[in-house]
Amino acid sequence: MRRLALLSVAALVAVTGLAPEAGAAPGSTLGRGLDPVVLTGADVPSLQNIAPNLLVAFRYSNGVWVQVPVQVDERKQVDLGLVYNQAANGVKPLSYADANTFAGPDVNPNVDPNDEIAFMAKDAGGPAPQFVQPGGVVSGSGVQVRVTDPLTAGAVGYVYLFRQTGGLNPGAGKNYVTYNFNLLSGNYKTTYKLQDGPNLEDSLVSTGKYTHHFGDRWLSDRLTITVQGGSGVDILDRHKALFAPGNCVRSEDTFDDAEGAFIVNKDGPVRAIRSYVGANSGPSTERTHIFYPRREDIITDLRVHAIPSVMDFFDYSPAASGMKYSNSLNPGDAIIDGNPNNENITLGPTNWERVVGPQGGLVMTQKLSTNLSLTPTHYFLDDTTPPDVQCTGDAFAYGSSGPRINQTIDCTDPNAGSGGCDTNYLESTRTLYFEAPTLTNSLAATRYNQAITPPAVTVTPWHP
Repeated sequence: MRRLALLSVAALVAVTGLAPEAGAAPGSTLGRGLDPVVLTGADVPSLQNIAPNLLVAFRYSNGVWVQVPVQVDERKQVDLGLVYNQAANGVKPLSYADANTFAGPDVNPNVDPNDEIAFMAKDAGGPAPQFVQPGGVVSGSGVQVRVTDPLTAGAVGYVYLFRQTGGLNPGAGKNYVTYNFNLLSGNYKTTYKLQDGPNLEDSLVSTGKYTHHFGDRWLSDRLTITVQGGSGVDILDRHKALFAPGNCVRSEDTFDDAEGAFIVNKDGPVRAIRSYVGANSGPSTERTHIFYPRREDIITDLRVHAIPSVMDFFDYSPAASGMKYSNSLNPGDAIIDGNPNNENITLGPTNWERVVGPQGGLVMTQKLSTNLSLTPTHYFLDDTTPPDVQCTGDAFAYGSSGPRINQTIDCTDPNAGSGGCDTNYLESTRTLYFEAPTLTNSLAATRYNQAITPPAVTVTPWHP
């Protein structure tokens, strides 16, 4: 029987590329093992006004309560002038609070309506009976979070939130993500050059399934994947930002060399958060990375004067040679090898990209939210002797690929006055899933649907 079960799992992996980590806990039928469930304090009014470290989570599986990791991330309206340790400028997006940056702590230190409460869908269990509650919690404080998958009829799991009496760790002894923000100059508030970079780092996010390294605010320069036998070699040269190929006037390097600041650097048990501002003449342009055990969300809020175009793409390293590339518009595999004659890529809007080989599997989904009339397209170049200068990183273009807007983007800077600058918006969300070397196009398409369709929740009071 055990051999049959193992063979069944192996067959599932072979067909779908789905690694076992995506499985559900006993009592749950959710298949969203890589995705988070994110509530706000407004969803749980009975747990508002308690200290964040008093909020704990449990699942009910196999007749027993099991504590699971939960994380409260405090948010507030952050004036982006104050983030630079300057006078307020009136641009106040809802962002994460951090006492270790000039964003500062939340004005309300307790759980309030706009704070986020995060746990992983894989930690959900079954419904709990009404006559028993876990130890170490305040009686009658329970809240049932019923989690369903809008993509799969009947898929459901439950997590229960409580106020603890003391002695419990909200992380439940787990640490899904480790984020070491290492600013080489020293303490952020006393040594960071807010008005004129660079500000070198040796910062690393690691989960046991992937690592992501940063050498400066925008300098994303190392990525490894070890899911299901991925080799763990560094497949990334740079995560790049340009106006156009060969146009080096603006890039991630020029962003880092100019004014900029961090909003938050947080390492929690469920997720890590890295958020920063400053992109040359877009000092309020903001990028936020949210890291989960096998997923990373990259959210970019463009706030800048009109610009001619923009590219946001990954340029892979020579160690990625031999990996296969495909996307939602080009399902056929193109081999990343630096030979421009080996692929025929049709350009146009794409929903997802897939890169896979013995080095590991990577899915990247794209979502653009804007009130501007724009038609996104795509960029791809695989050439060790590229026709355009490589503005940053090495001199090669190994599978360089990602979304591109090849048209004028109107003003999105609220500080530039009226006439659209104060009402136009553009937010790009790229979600990365770290996968096995067996990653298929079918699974990549599934991940896209999961990225744009988060688990749904129904929250109700729960009392034994």
